[in-house]
Parts: sequence; C-alpha cells; structure tokens
Amino acid sequence: MKFNYHFSNNEKERTILLLHGFISDMESMAQISDTAVPYFNILRLDLPGFGGTRSTGLDYTMDTIAHGIQSILTELGLRKVDILGYSMGGRAALSFIINHPESVGRAILESSSPGIDSPSDRESRLLLDRKRADRINADYRSFIDEWEQMPLFGSQKRLPGSMRAGQRANRLAQVPKEVADSLLKYGTGVQTAYWDRLHTIKMPVLLIAGENDSKFISINSRMAEMLPDARFEIIEGAGHNVHMESPEKFGTIMIDFLLGG
Repeated sequence: MKFNYHFSNNEKERTILLLHGFISDMESMAQISDTAVPYFNILRLDLPGFGGTRSTGLDYTMDTIAHGIQSILTELGLRKVDILGYSMGGRAALSFIINHPESVGRAILESSSPGIDSPSDRESRLLLDRKRADRINADYRSFIDEWEQMPLFGSQKRLPGSMRAGQRANRLAQVPKEVADSLLKYGTGVQTAYWDRLHTIKMPVLLIAGENDSKFISINSRMAEMLPDARFEIIEGAGHNVHMESPEKFGTIMIDFLLGG
C-alpha cells in the first residue's frame, strides 16, 4: 500500500504523526500541525480512500494500514513517533500502537474507539455502512448534506461560516468511490475490535472527547478504565470534532501532555 504523506522536518528531536478523520484528508489536520510545529517535526498522511491515497482495487485491512505506516517511518529513518488520531484516524492510530508499540512514544486519541466488540452490533453497523457506501456512490453531495446535519456535529453550527465552509470544501474534494470503498474496507462494521488488546498498551495515552458527544464520552470512559496509563479529558462546549470546535483548549492540553505534563 502506497500512502500520500508529507513530512515537515523542523529539526526537532521528536516527530508527531497526525491521522485525520472520515471524509477528509491530511489538510484537515493543519490547525493541529500549526500548534505542534514549535515543538515537533510533523508527519501527516492521507489514509486510504482520501486525498492522494487510493483504496479501490486494493485488498487491505486496518492492520495493513498500520504496517504501511511503519514502512513510512522506516523510509524516513524515524525510530519512534508520538501519534494523534481523530475519530477514524484514532482507530488507525490504535491499530498502529497495537501492531508496532515499539514505534510509539505518547498517543492522543480524539473522539475515537477501539471498534465494536459485540458481533451483533458490528453486523448492524456493517449493514449501515453498506447503505452509506451506496448513498455516497449514488449522490455524494446529498450524502455530505446529510452527514453535516448529524447530531454528532450539531455544535459546529456556532463556528464561523468560513471555518465550516473550509471543512465542507475538504469533504467535497474527496473522490466518492474511494470514500465508499474505504468504509467497506476499514469502517467500524468490518474492523476487528481492539478492546481486548487495550491492556497491552503501556505508553501514556490521552483520550479526548467533547462534552456534547455523549456516545464517545461513554466509549472513552470505558477505554480509560482498561488502558494501563490513560488520562481522559472532556472538553467543555465541544462536540465530536474537538480540535476544530475548541482549538485553543485542545492545543494547550495536547502540548502539555506530549511534553510530559
């Protein structure tokens, strides 16, 4: 698997790897990147099906993605990175942590999960993901309209119009058939759940969720109990996309944690 990625060598001792969420690409992590630049080298990449990384025509799983990320680190001569993943990118980050723990220093998982551990719930999610994939292929713009109206993103309506317009433009820039294919290759409906592996993660992990995102507060509360070295922060006034909705709070907590606070 060949990833589209960008490495900014800021001549720092440490590197942070940023993994974006669904229906976006590495550009959606620019704000986080700008906050981290004074302290870290920055590695951003497009996950399969987004930006410049293809999904269609490839046979892969979430674990394949993890091994592909490790190949990038090897190519760049990076022995270890810190990692931050948002939502879908958090699931990819967890896969990387579990498959290559020796390559991770500290980890931040924003509004993320280890997948669905109930077989019946996972089957239900797979059926939903298949319907979503069909909808994406049939009328992508209408799907985006519906996606943006989900309660998960309701608190974003208070954000400046220019910020929401930029996010929408990034979503619409994705290739529908690639987006749909990614959902069927490593969406939560098909991904192997990592709940029973959380106890093996020994590095410090920061879990972040917005106070308006009750689903992921519940998920991350459970994760925090199972991870050996976890800290869980609930950000006031934020929904699912915490780094977009509360950038200053998010940035402060992120840097404090990464620098050992």
